[in-house]
Amino acid sequence: MKESIQQLPDQKAKEILMDFMNVYFDKGFGVMNKTEIETLFYQVFRKHGLLEGKCFNDSLKLQISETKARKLIYESQVKYGNHDKNELDSYIRKSVGECLTHAFLMKNNKEVRFAIEDKYIRVALKAKLRENNYFADTSFNKDIISLDEESFIKMVTLLVPNFQKGQVLEKLTAIELKDEIKVKEVKEIVVSFIKEMMIKGSLEALKQIGNLMVS
Repeated sequence: MKESIQQLPDQKAKEILMDFMNVYFDKGFGVMNKTEIETLFYQVFRKHGLLEGKCFNDSLKLQISETKARKLIYESQVKYGNHDKNELDSYIRKSVGECLTHAFLMKNNKEVRFAIEDKYIRVALKAKLRENNYFADTSFNKDIISLDEESFIKMVTLLVPNFQKGQVLEKLTAIELKDEIKVKEVKEIVVSFIKEMMIKGSLEALKQIGNLMVS
């Protein structure tokens, strides 16, 4: 991270410094505590492309724990993100759409599961679902959201941009088809096994009858 900053062009370094100082002095000199200063630095670095908003990658760059990186990402979005309702809705839709088109969807019985690492998007998504009387479960894993199929389709309808809806629903259909194929394959294996056992059983029975007749 230090090397990345040192290699910045003078103009870019000046922009980063000015972005930091504008917020710092607006708050009042010496008012911000250590955590607030770290959060502001994180926001400025991310804004200028020095950080990615990915827990693991940013933790390596900053040489901090993944837990602290996760907290910085969330706090910076809460404090410095765009809070205009229309802009926020647009950001959530864009983020959810990108996540679901690239995410690995998993179906467990009637539930659809997918991972969202970004806590800010996860919290916003759950809030949007609650507004429409749908509920997401994260008890399995805090990064993994579980929805029943009806809620998942409703979420896609509400929050995924139109140009991405088809891709997401195709992924869900592909999962269902794979599940059907797996069930069919298992059934075929079981039927084949039973038939084999029946044949072996019949042969064994015939052998026993033959032995009795000989004796």
